[in-house]
Amino acid sequence: MAYPVTHFEINARDASATQKFYQDLFGWGINTNNPDNYGMIDTKNEGTGINGGIGASRHGKSWVTFYVETDDPAATLAKAERLGGTRVMEPMDAGGNVVYALFADPEGNVIGLAKMDRTQEQQREQAKEQKARSRSNGNGNGTPARSRAKATASAKASPKRATARKRTTAKKSTTRSRSKRSRG
Repeated sequence: MAYPVTHFEINARDASATQKFYQDLFGWGINTNNPDNYGMIDTKNEGTGINGGIGASRHGKSWVTFYVETDDPAATLAKAERLGGTRVMEPMDAGGNVVYALFADPEGNVIGLAKMDRTQEQQREQAKEQKARSRSNGNGNGTPARSRAKATASAKASPKRATARKRTTAKKSTTRSRSKRSRG
């Protein structure tokens, strides 16, 4: 597995003031509609960058961290300790599709680990894409309705034209044959 950075987090003594600061500074959308008033950040930039969060510090100290995706947060914590890091927080279910943990590197920088359950996320994305296709073409099968109608009309017209051409060609051949006989 590659280990992508999937989330960043700002922990602050005054989370609501810090949320307002970054919202005003960068224009980020910050949603705190959850029991902990944790600010989920939408950087409003599609295609590049990652989103993050701003929450209250549980230790009275402010810090910034980023989260690295891993298949097994507990195993990665153990490896970090073997390499000189310190376990800060045991793996914890964040409700739904994320398990996360924290460690400090040998310099004391706190880094997060996250295990993402992609099945729920992927199902939501697939449903959104399917709805978008259905709305754009009216039929949900990936072919725009107008193009499908034209193709159907042209397919229906084609056999008739071919039949009409055969009849016309047959009449001309018959007429030519009769003309040759009458001359001869």
